[in-house]
Amino acid sequence: MKKITLALLTLPLLASAAHAQSSVTLYGFVDAGLVYVNNQSGHSNVQMVTGQTNGSRWGLRGSEDLGGGLKAIFTLENGFDPSNGKLLQNGREFGRQAFVGLSSDTWGAVTLGRQYDPMTELIGGIAATSMWAWLGTHPGDFDDLNSTFRVNNAMKYLSPTFYGLQASGMFAPGGVAGNFASSRIYTLGLKYENGPLSAALAYDNINNPSVSVLDSALSPGQAGYVTPGRSPVTSGYVSANVWQIFGAAASYRIGQGMVGIVYTNARFQDIRRTASTPNTGTAAFNSYEINGRYSITPALLIGASFDYTTARDAKYEQIDFGPNYSLSKRTDLNLVGVWQHASGVDSTGRPAVAAITTLGQSSTPTQVAVKLSLRHRF
Repeated sequence: MKKITLALLTLPLLASAAHAQSSVTLYGFVDAGLVYVNNQSGHSNVQMVTGQTNGSRWGLRGSEDLGGGLKAIFTLENGFDPSNGKLLQNGREFGRQAFVGLSSDTWGAVTLGRQYDPMTELIGGIAATSMWAWLGTHPGDFDDLNSTFRVNNAMKYLSPTFYGLQASGMFAPGGVAGNFASSRIYTLGLKYENGPLSAALAYDNINNPSVSVLDSALSPGQAGYVTPGRSPVTSGYVSANVWQIFGAAASYRIGQGMVGIVYTNARFQDIRRTASTPNTGTAAFNSYEINGRYSITPALLIGASFDYTTARDAKYEQIDFGPNYSLSKRTDLNLVGVWQHASGVDSTGRPAVAAITTLGQSSTPTQVAVKLSLRHRF
């Protein structure tokens, strides 16, 4: 009886010890504001927007210590629109991220589920999109620097850091019986950090992008197929058999400032002509960006960027500029102005018009937008 009593008394202590080795964190981000667009389908407009600087989200992140330096980890992250409460990412409950895995200080981490690719995490982390998200991203987000897509059914490996270097790789099988590679995706990434210098390389190779990453229920060529692309910059090319993206970026901190350069190349290969995609062959994009930011005070940050993009038959130029003011460590105000100019012929076969990402296209080659948003982290 004494042994049983002692065992019962020690149960709360064992439970406390187990609890001390595990953790679950609730976190989130709410972003909402107003934007003025000088030309949206031929008319000026003022509208409420959400997530144009950082996508509103809430999530759960957890880990359990398994001993010997090994941990079980998971992340479940939901995207939502605070203006109406609706789910984003095509109505997915955890559309931003949903994965589980194992992590070791010695061997790195392996995770399984819906995840970001290295292009978004590494190159996007240095580009202007890291300051202004959708409004700062390259036209049509043809290079996925602002996570136009996440990768479903992905197996991802992240190495430990060796002398400032860290590598990552991801593989997502196509999952189609008899045609293993039909919607297959693989990605590679390399990051280097040393003092004020950060640099990164990334590569994505995506088969059948309409289905594998852009959520089309039908493949190009099937009856009823309609391009899932939303921007005239790329919508006529996404019926390609293969979408390849290469990115290289570097940034350097100088005192209270930082300057960054970004190069990306995206290729839509073996484009299939359909009723909504008039092209064939290959369409290549090359983008060159320079950006900078400077902390005038601990609370006031100002940033600017310039991007020049060449497409198959079009050219795009974009300037972003604006300050960010921190009201506290968790709440800030963000103001940004965006100017975009287009020339040539876009992916739909029409004269190219400006189309600042997510704001709708202009009826002319030039478009200007100004946005003020309130952001709160928890």
